[in-house]
Amino acid sequence: MIGKKIKLRRLELDLTQEQLGEMIGVTKVSICNWEKGIKFPSTENLIEMSKILNVSIDYLIGNDQYVIADDNKNYPVTMANEEIRLIQELRKHKKLHDRLTDDPKRTIDLIERKIY
Repeated sequence: MIGKKIKLRRLELDLTQEQLGEMIGVTKVSICNWEKGIKFPSTENLIEMSKILNVSIDYLIGNDQYVIADDNKNYPVTMANEEIRLIQELRKHKKLHDRLTDDPKRTIDLIERKIY
């Protein structure tokens, strides 16, 4: 998860791996290894990277805080951005959304059969 977040944010800021590495004080190879999930940044590097990328450490490690509700009630949950995008997209497809919420296991089984 960390690697995807680093790469996504780096690309959003139009930075190369080499540029980000120079800003943190590590090599391009280190950035590449972090993004691929081969290695993980140290705590110090994670802190510095969060400052440079202008995101929280929670974001980088996948502990984003969101409130998702159709009504006016607040429901704090911890979800990654990818999960939020999935839910937002699913809500655009009412019939599928309704089927998934009514019988998630059966609907997912049907989808898997179609895909595989």
